Amino acid sequence: MNRMQMKEFLKELYNTRKSGGDILKVIADYEAKYKNVYFFNDFCAKFILTQKENLLMTADLVNAALQLTGSDCITNPRIEIPVVSGGPIYRDIEEDVLLSQARFDSKGKKIPGDLIGIEFQHKGGSFYNNRLVFYVARHVGNMLKEGEFYTELQNLNLISFQMFDYLPWKVSRQYRHTVRFMDDEHNTFNRLQTITIIEVNKFLEHAGTEFANDKSRRAQWLRAINALNENLDFSEFARDEIFARLQKRVEMSRFTPEAFIKAGKHMKDDVEIAAFLAAEKVRKEYEAREAAYESEKAEYEAREAAYEAREAAYETEKAALLARIKELEAVQKS
Repeated sequence: MNRMQMKEFLKELYNTRKSGGDILKVIADYEAKYKNVYFFNDFCAKFILTQKENLLMTADLVNAALQLTGSDCITNPRIEIPVVSGGPIYRDIEEDVLLSQARFDSKGKKIPGDLIGIEFQHKGGSFYNNRLVFYVARHVGNMLKEGEFYTELQNLNLISFQMFDYLPWKVSRQYRHTVRFMDDEHNTFNRLQTITIIEVNKFLEHAGTEFANDKSRRAQWLRAINALNENLDFSEFARDEIFARLQKRVEMSRFTPEAFIKAGKHMKDDVEIAAFLAAEKVRKEYEAREAAYESEKAEYEAREAAYEAREAAYETEKAALLARIKELEAVQKS
């Protein structure tokens, strides 16, 4: 299923359950039509990627997104509870997937490891970059225990698979971006906190043109996921052990009716974000009207100032003319 088909499925399932109808029939009808779930659905991705038997597949996706090779690769990840406490600042929020990877030096001594968050996002706006920064800040703030020094900080990677552009095509023809602290001369200040942005739609829109020769593992993942979402021919990917596993894990038959009902509850995030975007649109429209009013006001004041300047010039000329008349009258009398 693609995103809209998945959304309609979850909506129909919710309404059927609410009315006391046959939810198993709804599931069977959609399974016969589409077979696979929509991978980028928050709940589906989380369900697939956090299963213990799928962790090697999850690690492969992470390594592809981060372009990790050799000893830097994530090889034995552990699933962590992904809640990022908002405390008094905001309600608790969570990434879709949170992993950790232990690290050891050449002598077998434990050293600071990796923390990897994975987020799937369909709607963007000015809030989303702030949300990613918030994730990073809260994770870093919770890394050190009392008595630990700053050298104990973990290597944090936050991966954002987003279905909207971080940068428009006319600005950037890259679909992967790495965000780190940098100084004013573009020197990297710190490599321990990294946000990696994958613009999924930008890649797919140009997969057959600009990115046709992209043979990276990351590109393979995006093509394979898209083939499953759109029910396209998967034969070119089926020979790959990881993608063959992925093909089986996205089948609707892998999910229980209860899981789908739970997935429907996650749609509330879309509602909240849509409400935020609508409010942001209203705010921008108001600001535009305010700017137009201020512009008109400035033009009116400029016209008023010009009129007053002309009036002042007229009065000056009038005074000069009257003075000249008096001079002439004085000459005539003499």
